[in-house]
Amino acid sequence: MSLRRVITLCTLLAALTASANAPLDGLLLGSSEAELQARFESLVRMRKPVPGPNGLRGLWALPDTPISGLPFQTTFYFKDKRVSRIEQRWTSSADSCSDASVFTAVVIDIGTRYGNGLIAHDGRDGDGMRQSVVWQSEAFDTMAYESLSASECSILVIYKPHVIKDASEL
Repeated sequence: MSLRRVITLCTLLAALTASANAPLDGLLLGSSEAELQARFESLVRMRKPVPGPNGLRGLWALPDTPISGLPFQTTFYFKDKRVSRIEQRWTSSADSCSDASVFTAVVIDIGTRYGNGLIAHDGRDGDGMRQSVVWQSEAFDTMAYESLSASECSILVIYKPHVIKDASEL
């Protein structure tokens, strides 16, 4: 094997590894179904589309997508045959979230990519507590929500296109 061929092969393998380890985030917004299928081997077509906000339909899912070592279920929502929203959800017993470090770890993990987010402690609502963090960029917004009740804890991470509304539209 020639040196040129070995270098080319090593470069291709490095690029493939980098692509496989690239974080799942808002950069996937606008991707087609074929692009998602090419990128994720474990992508699964939903048996029945999941209704989403504003008429979006969740058509594809990735099981066990890791964020901070936790297995999130990822759903890709489509509009006009393009990814228009990505939701990642992790649900567990309330005991798993009794320590604030679970949500904090997720926020820190996302914050390493997008910087400091805007934090909102929504406080207690009946038996539960909610808090959220939002990061904004020019291309997309990232939101993380934690909801804790007496029996269940869930964390939801959402990527959606960043939309700037003109004040005349409000």
